[in-house]
Amino acid sequence: MFSIKRISYFVWFFCCLLTVGCRPSDTASERYVVVLSMDGFRSDYPERAHTPTLDSLGQAGVKAAFRPSYPSVTFPNHYSMATGLHPDHHGIISNSFYDAELDSVYTMRCDDPRFFGGEPIWNTAERQGVRTAAFYWVGSEIALPSGQPSTWKKFDSSVPFPARADSVIAWLQRPEAERPHLIMWYFEEPDHTGHLCTPDSSATFRMVEHVDSVLGYFFNRARTLDIFDKIDFLVVSDHGMATYTPEESVNLIDYLPRDSFRYVFEGVPTLLYPKAGYADKAYEILKKVPNVTVWRKDEIPEKFVYGKNPRVPELVVAPNIGTYVVFRENPRAYSGGAHGYDNFTPEMEAIFYAAGPSFKQGVELPAMANVNLYLIIARLLGIEPAPNDGDSATIAPLFRP
Repeated sequence: MFSIKRISYFVWFFCCLLTVGCRPSDTASERYVVVLSMDGFRSDYPERAHTPTLDSLGQAGVKAAFRPSYPSVTFPNHYSMATGLHPDHHGIISNSFYDAELDSVYTMRCDDPRFFGGEPIWNTAERQGVRTAAFYWVGSEIALPSGQPSTWKKFDSSVPFPARADSVIAWLQRPEAERPHLIMWYFEEPDHTGHLCTPDSSATFRMVEHVDSVLGYFFNRARTLDIFDKIDFLVVSDHGMATYTPEESVNLIDYLPRDSFRYVFEGVPTLLYPKAGYADKAYEILKKVPNVTVWRKDEIPEKFVYGKNPRVPELVVAPNIGTYVVFRENPRAYSGGAHGYDNFTPEMEAIFYAAGPSFKQGVELPAMANVNLYLIIARLLGIEPAPNDGDSATIAPLFRP
């Protein structure tokens, strides 16, 4: 547990950081950016759990709710943050899907570069002479046509979070010529616990407090670095989490024959690839199923920026908040946590915190789309961005004059 004195300490050292010089006068070689993503960290968790490190980060810098891209699931959103593109534009349209042109199924940890469109920020940076490193960020393990980070790690959930923090510190201690100026790293919590125990459980709040304490450990080590006052720190998440119950959930096997679909990717949302001639009948049946909305791909509301990519199937089933969708015989009924819902709902909101020499102090901004992370990092590093869906006007209020 952190004391009030400990909280004040974090606020003090971040305020000290913010008094160091103005970023616009820095040269590109003096700029450093470190971005941590904590998977499934809902925007209201700091109000419901004890998070002194994040609280101090918000006081010392800027914070906002971060709106995920649709669908609000992990792999599309991490890649959206990396590329600045919505899933419909970069091609990772869900955690699992079918590509007819490739006649291939994408699943998590797929290493086929043909699935990945756009240019991740680490490749934009490397192309312009900025060394980068990534620790488990989606897409960083893939040798894309645009390149790969100078340093990257193959995902291994057995590596403890403090050890990951130690690796990031070690990268920042490398000789100047070998030192990455952009580091993007990742925790798979509190997402994992939120799925198992729901976002309203004491177990999830304990995990929230644990990752916050690891973040505190990281900052305690980071402030001993000679380059500490040149680093902009960002802490984000990819989506929120909602509780679902068996009573409201839907099993499509009660309404549709599974063998009438070529591919089914159940969950939130559920992607249905019907066999030839069955789409119209399935659509009419699905319109009568409770607790879900069914869309043909050309009916998906424009606000979701979803449905133009050829990988999006003919039918998308979007459950209401609190509903989970399966399509199987004799599923296990239980309560849990899920995401992937309407990305404009409060339950799906993620976090954005940033502090360092480039950012204003003590500012809370309205919710912004997470595709803006790409533009934010490009500005911090002083590099020219590739085409992206971010908005320069949205990110301008984050920065010091």
